[in-house]
Amino acid sequence: MVETLDGRTRRRLATRERLYEAAVALITERGYEVATFDDIAARAGTSRRSCFNHFASKSDISLEWARRRRARAAEAVRAASPQGPLDGLRVYFHELAVVTEDRPVETREMLLGFLYAGGPVFHRTPMAQELRAWLADESPETVTRLDVAAEILYDVYLGVLWRWIRDDSPPPGAFLRELDVAVDLVIRGLAGSFVDH
Repeated sequence: MVETLDGRTRRRLATRERLYEAAVALITERGYEVATFDDIAARAGTSRRSCFNHFASKSDISLEWARRRRARAAEAVRAASPQGPLDGLRVYFHELAVVTEDRPVETREMLLGFLYAGGPVFHRTPMAQELRAWLADESPETVTRLDVAAEILYDVYLGVLWRWIRDDSPPPGAFLRELDVAVDLVIRGLAGSFVDH
């Protein structure tokens, strides 16, 4: 069943999208700290109040940005038809690396916004939960193992990302190569762990 949106809902979603696109563009151009809601509203052709109606803070824009990247990676997995969940995880993280390499300045500035908002300490993204769901098998004895595996993959991703962001001018492909190697090492360990038990 296809849900039909009324005119008001369509306009609200269109405004939110314009605000999001304006925010990402301005943050990329000017930096997270410099871009303001006034600037974002002006670029989106709407009011500052409208910004706050859709995004309570700039950190909410960073969280939305991260959610969209995860959705893109999940779509890449669906399109690749992987041979099992571990192969799917390789595709997932590879796609995250590709989008990072494609948009390095955007990635750097949006991640700085995430850090300003308290970073992974206060804003754990749903990534580990999403990864856990991919690895899920219904047997209760693997639940703790899945939780730890999902957290390890999330931590590896963040570790590679923070090292990459720290480098003022990383060579092209550096993030992609390091993340592919790190994820492959973890997945090899996971494969043995889940097959053996």
